[in-house]
Amino acid sequence: MGRTAPTYRQALEERMKRWDEFARLLTTPEERAAFETLRTGARRYAAQATYVGSPDLLESILLSVLLDLARRLPVDPPGRPAAR
Repeated sequence: MGRTAPTYRQALEERMKRWDEFARLLTTPEERAAFETLRTGARRYAAQATYVGSPDLLESILLSVLLDLARRLPVDPPGRPAAR
């Protein structure tokens, strides 16, 4: 018996394939690299997204990407005002 519903990872990769045309149309190497960073962020938390089992694939993708980006931000030391 085969699965009737794709796994989260399969659904994620299918969504990423749909984004290939957008990626192809980016004009600079910096834009393409930034887009690949977003894709990597979406894949980085696939195990957590699978475990949560949200019916909304895009929500899981966005949370994964945002968490990955937040993780890369510099952290201000405690007690010091944030730089503006």
